[in-house]
Amino acid sequence: MDEPATPRRVAVGSTNPTKVEAVRRIAGAAWPGVEVIARDVPSGVSVQPVGAAETEAGARQRARHALAAVPGADLAVGLEGGVDPAGYLLSAACALDGRGRENVAWSLRMPLPPEVVRGVLAGEELGPLLERLSGIEGIGRGPGAVGLFTRGLVDRTRLWEMAVAGALAPWLTPQWGWFLRDEPAPASGRRST
Repeated sequence: MDEPATPRRVAVGSTNPTKVEAVRRIAGAAWPGVEVIARDVPSGVSVQPVGAAETEAGARQRARHALAAVPGADLAVGLEGGVDPAGYLLSAACALDGRGRENVAWSLRMPLPPEVVRGVLAGEELGPLLERLSGIEGIGRGPGAVGLFTRGLVDRTRLWEMAVAGALAPWLTPQWGWFLRDEPAPASGRRST
């Protein structure tokens, strides 16, 4: 199997400090010395994604745009937060390499208070809505909903770290043949490496 080289440069499709720091922590722990470069890129979805499909699409688009925006990037990570119509906070990360291989992972899925869900479903963006309801300025670029509703037991950077680590899993453990899953297995039932 063609083993990928250790990434030297990882692009992030966001300038939100909690998202960038999550990528910096995970990529830095996995590949010491890796350069993490943040870019403000479009998600291609609504400002406040509603539902898993729109949230995932935003993460995928951010990864694609970040990879294109950072010359020499070996990998890109797009992160997108959303709200499920059933009332849950969603956090998706997509990792993508220059060969077009991508992987999406999710972080904590936690319930939101009914008042918050109603506001989002009525068209409000989660961050400004939480600022208005909680009185905490800049909550969307700081503790976020997860920090507010867990009383800081889980902060937003930790929330994103889980999604980033999951999205990067195929590059962290390439020996498992992650990108062979779409290829037919040999007749013996085992995949060759």
